[in-house]
Amino acid sequence: MKNYKLPILFSALVLLFFGRVIFTDKIFYFRDILNLFLPYRLFAAENIQSGILPLWNPYTFFGQPFLANPETSLFYPFTVLFYIFKFSIAYKLFIVLHFFTAMILFYFAARLLKAKNSYAILASVAWAFGGYLTARIEFLSILGAAVWLPLVLILLIRNKKLLLGIVFTFQILAGHPQIIFYSVILLLFFLNKQRLQTLIYSLVFAALLSAIQLIPFGEFVKNSNRADGLTYEEASSVSVKPYEVFRNLLPKSDADITGRYWLKSSYIGFVPLIFVLIYLFKNNKKLVLPLIVVIILALGRNTPVYLFLYKYLLPFSRIRYPAAIIFLYTFILCLMASQINLPTNGQSAPHTNKLVRGSIGGGVNIGKIGRLMPLILIFTLGDLFFNSYKLNPTIPSKLLNIKTQNIFELQQRSDNKKYLVLKDAYSKNQNYYNFINTLPANINIPYHIYNAGGYDPLTTKGIENFAEKLSGNPDAGELAKYDIKYIITGSPPRQDHWEKITKNLFENKLCYKKEVINPQTFHPRYFYFLLGLYITVFSIILLFKQIIIRIQESV
Repeated sequence: MKNYKLPILFSALVLLFFGRVIFTDKIFYFRDILNLFLPYRLFAAENIQSGILPLWNPYTFFGQPFLANPETSLFYPFTVLFYIFKFSIAYKLFIVLHFFTAMILFYFAARLLKAKNSYAILASVAWAFGGYLTARIEFLSILGAAVWLPLVLILLIRNKKLLLGIVFTFQILAGHPQIIFYSVILLLFFLNKQRLQTLIYSLVFAALLSAIQLIPFGEFVKNSNRADGLTYEEASSVSVKPYEVFRNLLPKSDADITGRYWLKSSYIGFVPLIFVLIYLFKNNKKLVLPLIVVIILALGRNTPVYLFLYKYLLPFSRIRYPAAIIFLYTFILCLMASQINLPTNGQSAPHTNKLVRGSIGGGVNIGKIGRLMPLILIFTLGDLFFNSYKLNPTIPSKLLNIKTQNIFELQQRSDNKKYLVLKDAYSKNQNYYNFINTLPANINIPYHIYNAGGYDPLTTKGIENFAEKLSGNPDAGELAKYDIKYIITGSPPRQDHWEKITKNLFENKLCYKKEVINPQTFHPRYFYFLLGLYITVFSIILLFKQIIIRIQESV
């Protein structure tokens, strides 16, 4: 395929696949987009546009580190979209650019490994629009880190140290450390002596480039709910069951999108799955070993291997959800689908060249299906579209800025007092308005309303349990000690010290003391940010010097 045709094709496929949000006023809006990424991106944009680099978020859990939290993705290049455009537009652009990037990078990775053009295109569609990435549309940090995996593989094989370090930096800044760890696991199966040096050099270089994020993050982790590690029960939660290894390769009409299915979603399409089976039965099977290892890791607590890794290999005691490594499972399957190399016009299967010998290669001559590939591509795109449709609910974009009665009331009072949401505030039968009216998770942040609770996988040590304890026993006098003046509840408080404001918002009459207790014991030190900034700037200068030297040498 001519060079200019490929970007046009992939762009058209992305626009077609996401047309229901790109060409309408609707937007994907569910779970972590609502609870985490929308509030964080709006808070970051507001500060950046005002010339402020937000080190601290004062609006949740009595204050939380912001820049140090990787989920904020403050320095990830594509986050700039949210600093320029309103959220609904920036989010759509973010999706389009990342899915286009996922496809085109996978295509070049497959071609590097000697896949034929048609199969590389089909496998790229399976990777981009398959169950893994489409189930991460709401998780911007995961999506941002995951799409770079094919390029990481390409640059390792080509021994491009500096470029690989830059791409690792992108993955780090995207904000999901688990993805980088899994990426390195995959690269281990492609190593030789020279590539090992490339990998080590690039990881060190990436750490230096991203020091502005990593150093404050390291300080945060030492003072966070992850400081002591996770219990084995926590670390191994959401392990893949043996039958799910195969079951989740098939479309699932009854997927529970409110549960953990997104972690295990791995459907790559009916035809690509057939190609995987052909690979397993006919090819040289060099991808089988990494696939087996990944499956064993995904099984988590269902094998004794994970317990051993939890005890003796540090990262496994700090990360949750073994099922998250399905990231590599689907990637390897798509590589397998691209590598069968069925002749399309009577050609024999190509051999691997010296560059990739020892990695993947070989093919099998079992027929001519070239004329059917356009139909297969259309069928696969439709197949994957209907599988993903139910995974990503949409709402009209205008509902993003909805201001409910409780939001209005708390803004009008402008006393900078905190509110606390009690567990009984939620109901399964709530409509969208009533749900937002309970100000769940981090919904409060863009409205500058202070929440004694909140939501984030990474919080300062003990604060989440403290807030949960307060909400379990909402004594007016106790809450007043911590400057909590309002509660949102589904039933009237039992005590007489509460005054009703709205249907489910109540004011604490005892909250009048000037001196209050702040249960937040940690605040990030400016020194660590400055140290990270200095190392990053210094590393960027060295990078530009290397680029100039190489340009001069080439001239």
